[in-house]
Amino acid sequence: MAIRSIKSWLLAFSVALGGCLLFAAAAFAEDASAAKPTKVSVFGEAEIIVPAEFKSTPAKSRIIEHEFAVKPNRDVADSDESLTARLTFMAAGGDVDANLERWKGQFSGGAAEDQKVEAMNLGKWQVHVAELSGQFQERMGGGPFSGGKVVERTNHAMLGAIVVHPDGKKYFVKMVGPAETIKQNRDAFIAMIKSIHK
Repeated sequence: MAIRSIKSWLLAFSVALGGCLLFAAAAFAEDASAAKPTKVSVFGEAEIIVPAEFKSTPAKSRIIEHEFAVKPNRDVADSDESLTARLTFMAAGGDVDANLERWKGQFSGGAAEDQKVEAMNLGKWQVHVAELSGQFQERMGGGPFSGGKVVERTNHAMLGAIVVHPDGKKYFVKMVGPAETIKQNRDAFIAMIKSIHK
């Protein structure tokens, strides 16, 4: 009886261990799959590679083609939106300088030296990158140019890129959120924009 009991216990242990290993393997495979970067098509002619750590989320507006949540470089619960930045992708029109001025107008109170605009050529694409910070006037609802309630967000920042196709079409990539989160993810954002030329 004792030997039979030991055999039964060993069998149960083996089954349980096998189940744990299978679960761990499945979880690892899921994590590996979730960790893959996302490719965002720009006018069907190039791709921007979004880092795996930027989490895809439902777009908050119909004009947004892709949206991601960007966390600071430390543990933050998924439900904690206070430190989360919003990364959006969309095709848009209008004059480049006018759009850059509109973005600048959404911020106030930031140090003048921290408000920057840089132009770069990435292959056939001309890219204008804006770095802005201060008190952000976020428009809730409505479109990007009119309508909706304005909410003031203190200590916020934006990294925005206007990607211009040779024929004049424009694609907007914007990351807006708490200044520290934007600062920590600046290098990843710039590398992401430059990936369009790879």
